[in-house]
Amino acid sequence: MMQEAREIITEQAAAKIEGGGKRRVISGKGLSRHSLFLRTCKECGVPFAVSKNHLWEEHGRILSLDSAQRLVIVERQIIAGILDKVAAKIGGEISSLYTRSKALDASQYVRSIMVGWKKLAAGYPAFKRPFYELLCDHSRILGLADASVIEYHRGRRLTIACTRCYSSALFAGDILGAIYAGEHRAADIEVEQTGGHIFFRARFLEGDPPPDMNGHSFSWEVPLPGHITYRRCNRCGIPFSVSFFSWNLDQGTMIDTHNGQPVALINVAGINRVHDQILSTEGDWVDGYLLETIKEMVDGILPGLEWKHRRPEERIRDLFFLAYRGMGNPIFTEKINDGIKARVENPFNYPLVAGIAASFLARGKPVKVEWERSMPGRLEIYVHFM
Repeated sequence: MMQEAREIITEQAAAKIEGGGKRRVISGKGLSRHSLFLRTCKECGVPFAVSKNHLWEEHGRILSLDSAQRLVIVERQIIAGILDKVAAKIGGEISSLYTRSKALDASQYVRSIMVGWKKLAAGYPAFKRPFYELLCDHSRILGLADASVIEYHRGRRLTIACTRCYSSALFAGDILGAIYAGEHRAADIEVEQTGGHIFFRARFLEGDPPPDMNGHSFSWEVPLPGHITYRRCNRCGIPFSVSFFSWNLDQGTMIDTHNGQPVALINVAGINRVHDQILSTEGDWVDGYLLETIKEMVDGILPGLEWKHRRPEERIRDLFFLAYRGMGNPIFTEKINDGIKARVENPFNYPLVAGIAASFLARGKPVKVEWERSMPGRLEIYVHFM
């Protein structure tokens, strides 16, 4: 996760590079017949589907191409684990709530990437199945799932299957969002796991329009000005830190080559919206639970990392990864009486970022963690060693 290490993608990915010329391509094994090769940047090797459809701001945020949505890069096991633990703790219809909220995010995101000829083609009935196949290809590139279209009946139903995905509840929402954008109607979806596969079976609802997007806000706090200076690729403009991920399209994974963990590039407005709803109904204990839960998960990844000896004020370097992952802008760390204080601006979610940062600052030692939102967009984290 940290920014200093890693200078190659992986031998496996590098072996797939074909030819030179003006464009760099990677074998499209695992992609649909519409994507025989994956176009990548000739200089840094990052797929254009990542670099051309997203913006890395100097404020510590990743935005969709239309700047309407915020995204983050996060380990699959962390996002799935958080949702599972919250659902088990609270019960009820939390999973379906995540699915419905994610569907609205996905619908807007699909509209942002389906531009030009893709947008025109998607409007014709004969191109509906290729439309969904291209979106399945995109899900593989973003590390969401090794998804494929199994069945499509025009105007009636769609079945997508995978063997692994970042979250069944959220990926079901991604599929619903694609249907909202492609069919301009609502749909029901069922998820079934059998024979080592996960099947997402959607049924289109005749005469029932998709949810009204007018009442759905993708907004977040106005970002505090940041002055992050990324070392960027001269050709595609993406931060070079992103080139240290590797892609296995056949498995639909994007791998952090530093810790070996599969990660996914996901939008977060829907997750934050559900968090706000749970917080309003359950109370403040939810934030403490989220912090401790995600810290515990990140703690499980940290033993694979190598730490450099740093003074408290230098430990900010351990948090640099937050920026290129879109999680926020790390400002400083400093010594306090019994620990370390850190400031992160523009966090994508206050308790989750506090838990992630605290895990890195604690380095496996027992700590007590406190946090506060000192002003809109500013997160203060206090890590007290025990």
